[in-house]
Amino acid sequence: MEFLSKLESIVELYFNKEYKLFKAKDANGEDLGIWFEFSSRASFLESYLDYYRSLPNLKSAIVNGCSAKFKILYDGQEYELKHTHQEEFEDEKGNLRGVNNSVLSSMAVNLTFREQKLRGAKSFDEVYEIVKECKVAGFGALSIYDAAVRISAYLGFKPTQVFLHAGTRTGAKYLEEKGLLGEGLSQKDTLPVSDF
Repeated sequence: MEFLSKLESIVELYFNKEYKLFKAKDANGEDLGIWFEFSSRASFLESYLDYYRSLPNLKSAIVNGCSAKFKILYDGQEYELKHTHQEEFEDEKGNLRGVNNSVLSSMAVNLTFREQKLRGAKSFDEVYEIVKECKVAGFGALSIYDAAVRISAYLGFKPTQVFLHAGTRTGAKYLEEKGLLGEGLSQKDTLPVSDF
């Protein structure tokens, strides 16, 4: 039960602990060096998704959703940022890591050809499948999910199940090891929230 208490504490922190995000550069690669502070991670997520909800049309949601660019108002000033999941960066050995801008642009082009199909989507799951069908090399599972979340925010949809990729899969494996999630469930692509 001690583990369950720790898990509940983590969820509590998500909604109530101050969240700080450091951005060395803006979305266009210009030096920024700012710590952005939010009342919680949940508050940051809402501010971030509000940008996509407020876009003027679906095409802009596709382009911005694939490029991971978003604008945020902070301390009275608007900043254009790029989500860290799709940022390209240099590691400690000088190697480029992350998702290259040309990959993000190619994905946006592919997806704009599916604009009508996206417009007809009735759920997050449908948007996710359309994004997944358009995948280009280098645009992995996390980028697919993130782009689907951003485009779905514009369309008014939210995920209704847990998608397992990258960190969420690692977390699910950990919960399996602790006996809090059924054996083998971490190998699935999605899980109903009720499994947690």
